[in-house]
Amino acid sequence: MKRYGSLFALLMLLAAVPAVAQNRHIDLSANAVWVDTNSDGTFDAQNPNQPFNISFDGEVGYGASANFFFGNALSLEVAASSVRQGVDIPGRPRPAGGGDSNIRMMPLSAVLQWHFIPTGRIDPYIGAGAAYVLFDDIDDISEIDNSVQRINLKDDVGLAVNAGLGIMITPRFAITLDGKYVPLKSNARAVFVTGPDSETKVDINPVIVSAGLTFRF
Repeated sequence: MKRYGSLFALLMLLAAVPAVAQNRHIDLSANAVWVDTNSDGTFDAQNPNQPFNISFDGEVGYGASANFFFGNALSLEVAASSVRQGVDIPGRPRPAGGGDSNIRMMPLSAVLQWHFIPTGRIDPYIGAGAAYVLFDDIDDISEIDNSVQRINLKDDVGLAVNAGLGIMITPRFAITLDGKYVPLKSNARAVFVTGPDSETKVDINPVIVSAGLTFRF
């Protein structure tokens, strides 16, 4: 047991050894992004339509970020990503010959981060801030339900909590693994082919996970 404890302590010591002598100023990252919306919302439609639930499937997209440092440990990260989410209406029969519908979601975030080992080869950090999530309208919803003409989702803002890890490759390049959670609700309106529109609040609590290459100035 002592042997494993000593090995762990040695690894932590190596991680904390400064990888660069100079202060960091700006980190620029290009990322692959995976978003799971953990979404759920029910439209209480009136006759001749029936109530239905809508959810979105997690998908992979792309993103970029810029991280501005105030000294070594404190930074402000501004990030943007774009992901097409698959649209799902459970329990409703699909029209004959129907395909897949999707919606583009664009999370924008600004997060203050605290870096625990900012000059180390391994740089864990935590953060908190705000995120603004933009949604396209779902105009091709008829691909999966022929009673609905379109669904409009309103852009929304919410708290963002953040944690991640930077792994130094060279003094200028690193791999960054990052995760954010953004709890929010979006106002949504379903426009039916016949009958009155229906409105609801859709719980959209995206978990945004990214991995990418970072260039450090």
